[in-house]
Amino acid sequence: MSVDRAEVKKFIKNWANTKSKPHFAVLIEGRWGCGKTHFVTSLLEDDTFTDRKPIYLSVFGIADIRSLETSLFYASASTVTKTLHKGAGLAGSIFSGALTLGSGGILGGTANLNKVVDAATSQLEKSAKNMDRALLVLDDLERCQIPMSELLGVVNRFVEHGDARVILCANTDDLHDGNFTAFKEKVVGNSFLLESDPDSALASFVAEIEQSGVGELLLRYQSDILKLYEMSGFHNLRALRQFVWQLASILERINEEYRQNDKLIQNLITQFFIFFIEFKLDLSDETANLTPSDLLGRNDIGKDEVRYVYEFSLDKDKEPTPKKRVFIKYEQHNGIRTVITVQQWISILSSGVVDADRLNAELAQSDEVAGVASWPSWRRLWHLHSWDFSDNSEHEFWSDVEDMQSNLRDGNYVEVGEFLHVVSISLMLASHQLIAQSAPDIVAQMKAYIDGQFIPNLTDERCRSVRDGFSRHLEAYDGLGFIGREDAEFKEVLHYLLQKMAAWHQAWLAKDAGKQLIEYLADDWIRFFGNLTVINHASEQRYLAIPILATIDVPTFVDTWFSLSRNDERLVVGSMKDRYEYRPELLDSEGPWWRQVQVELMHRISISKSKPRNVQVGDLIDHINSSIIERWELRQFEEFLNGNSADLSWMTRKRVSHK
Repeated sequence: MSVDRAEVKKFIKNWANTKSKPHFAVLIEGRWGCGKTHFVTSLLEDDTFTDRKPIYLSVFGIADIRSLETSLFYASASTVTKTLHKGAGLAGSIFSGALTLGSGGILGGTANLNKVVDAATSQLEKSAKNMDRALLVLDDLERCQIPMSELLGVVNRFVEHGDARVILCANTDDLHDGNFTAFKEKVVGNSFLLESDPDSALASFVAEIEQSGVGELLLRYQSDILKLYEMSGFHNLRALRQFVWQLASILERINEEYRQNDKLIQNLITQFFIFFIEFKLDLSDETANLTPSDLLGRNDIGKDEVRYVYEFSLDKDKEPTPKKRVFIKYEQHNGIRTVITVQQWISILSSGVVDADRLNAELAQSDEVAGVASWPSWRRLWHLHSWDFSDNSEHEFWSDVEDMQSNLRDGNYVEVGEFLHVVSISLMLASHQLIAQSAPDIVAQMKAYIDGQFIPNLTDERCRSVRDGFSRHLEAYDGLGFIGREDAEFKEVLHYLLQKMAAWHQAWLAKDAGKQLIEYLADDWIRFFGNLTVINHASEQRYLAIPILATIDVPTFVDTWFSLSRNDERLVVGSMKDRYEYRPELLDSEGPWWRQVQVELMHRISISKSKPRNVQVGDLIDHINSSIIERWELRQFEEFLNGNSADLSWMTRKRVSHK
């Protein structure tokens, strides 16, 4: 059962300062991060707590009694009082050569408490004498490698034969030494279980903040931070401390005028707490493997100005995803509208670096600063049922309706998700007779818009969200679900849009995609191969399963290929091997294309007067044969054996060779 920290402090003060020897140690228990270390070190640093010399030593990682003896001897030999000796292993590495401890250590291998006590050598006796009138804290017992019988034997020597007071700190839930319980009863007189004390801990953390004005700002929102901490359920004060430090670095860089915006700062703190604790530190087993990059939605990757973190699902009976569980925990059921872009949050969480100019520029565009006036008209209309028309705002409503229709006439809706919101809102307005058109009129209008304005302005980047899975998750965009997405009229427009986009994409692949890829080959090696095969650090991978090479003009490809350095030139074919290793079906279209490349290379040899260069080009032809053509021919042969009625003439054709 946990106890009040004030009562624990009172007991330890009396125990530490009593003139009679208690002959027992005190154990402070608690889960990792509950503040055990902070609690005991605050006692040692308090000049009014005791006149005893304070010594703090973490036994984390100490492997044997020899190392412990060395560290304790060094700590106890100090003539400086009120000094904390931290850093297990440091003393041993520095002083072990200067101390004669005897081979095998003082207590090595002893398994019985009585034998441990009797085995103490003069070196340990000297340490015990040096630590008379000391208050010794041994922290992190659960992470010490010394058997507990031996470690507690050393402690027993200090409390039985010296005048030291010893405090032990441990997370006993993680202490799996079977001898601990038995030996603890002989050495430990009192045990106290500490729960986290966020109130006093947070005040202490804030007091450590040195940035001008930031401490006062944090105190203003102390109750908000404590509420978030309680909602997290982790009760980890170390994580809270990290959060406060990181938050202070953000607040320090915010313009003073924004620091006075209560709603802005409150939302910023809420967002950063959730993102830092859940996506950066990822403390929960239930939300395991969440990372800062998971803040972006499926359809938002590659976009620059995303300001919504959400996880939307139509299946109410489906088990919540880890991301959705985070929203539920913090009562953010509709997701989070961010005060800065999600991309900047990811950057801050990943690097710890805060760009003040970028931060303040994005804060200026937040809802809390710019207000809903900064929203596009369709977004305000989406919130129709939240409008308070008692404030004479009806004229603003009609203004937004006209603005949305004007943007439609001008062809300004080019993003797939944004356009679908306009479709759904227009159908909603028509159903309530708030606009003159009927639902069939809206459907006809939107199809005409798709043909005349949306498709002509389509780009591969805009189309990628559909190709990469957006079409399977068309339930929301920018954190808002499409109104009436199950209605027949909305689905009719949606299906028409997807058909038109698919046709556009096929035409683009055949006409323009290959040309763009050739430009990448000349200017950006990583981008070229990243689009064709799986490599590290590729910014995009558009054509892993698309036979795009077959659309490229062969002489143009060879011209660009030959413009590379000779070293890069040789790497081109080799870099293609993995493409066909994982997707051999691509050879059905691209195998004949590589055969044409070989023919073109033979032509280049025939018109070249440079014999050394012809040797280089001949090697490229052979490399294509061994890496690609032979694999293509084998695939054809295997298909024939599987019953395909393939023409056998390819078997009699001679392989193209420069010889």
